[in-house]
Amino acid sequence: MAEEHRRLDWSWLRDFGVVAEEGSLSEAARRLGVSQSTLTRRMAALEDELGAEVLRRGPRGVELTETGEAILEPIRRMGGEVRQVDVLATGRDAALSGTVRVSTTEGLANHWCTPVLGEFQRVHPDIHFEIDVRNRNANLLRREADIAIRLGRPRHQELVARKVAELAVGLYASAEYLERFGRPRSRSELREHRTIAFDETLRDTAVGRWIEELLGGGNVAFRSTGILTQLEAVRAGWGVGFSSLFIAQQTPGIERVVEEVEHRVDVWLVTHPGLRRSARIRAVYDFLGERFEADRDRLAGRA
Repeated sequence: MAEEHRRLDWSWLRDFGVVAEEGSLSEAARRLGVSQSTLTRRMAALEDELGAEVLRRGPRGVELTETGEAILEPIRRMGGEVRQVDVLATGRDAALSGTVRVSTTEGLANHWCTPVLGEFQRVHPDIHFEIDVRNRNANLLRREADIAIRLGRPRHQELVARKVAELAVGLYASAEYLERFGRPRSRSELREHRTIAFDETLRDTAVGRWIEELLGGGNVAFRSTGILTQLEAVRAGWGVGFSSLFIAQQTPGIERVVEEVEHRVDVWLVTHPGLRRSARIRAVYDFLGERFEADRDRLAGRA
């Protein structure tokens, strides 16, 4: 008799992909909304089914074995296909119409979210968008937005959230400024230059603290809450300031300085759990997750 082939449970593969992304069973369990013991049992069942070890506990969490590394990319592709099927199926729902309010930062709104959502809207013309641009978090529990793209993990456990990317940030100056004042070569030399930083309202954010540590103690020539306003100040020659690497690559007239100085911020896609039952919001949420996955390298400054 032919050997009976056993079927892999897709949910085990999906959960393995989350563990691989988080590098920790506890963090992956929190993201998936299950207990760590449940997730551990699922990973053991996956290894039993495959007949191979895919995870190994290390001093800093879990590490992938050679088998785990080999199956990770096919699992990611499968996940993308599953999400695409879900979006296409949802798109045939007669109720797939109405307004979706998306909250995000100024930089992502202008340079990523607006063109990406334009692609979605061409396929689903009955869904309309309101983009809430703010550099502080909208309160989803108060329904200030349907979906939020946040820099950093959300604090409220009841929200539906997933880490979708890392945003790389570096330091820049205009060619004209560098010609006049010279190019800083190290962290210490930054203190000798005119700099651009956040005002008081955003100093306590993750990026704000990083910028303040690097630039705030020097000769701050320009402060603003607006991220793109600061970028314009860099272009205008006010001094050394920061930008996301992927935005800077689209901005003529500026050059990166002190390239070893880089900061990374986790990007999270968040919604209220009750809103996931809405066809239009679920379709947008899943579409954004898929596009973030496709743009991971670009947003992290690797492309």
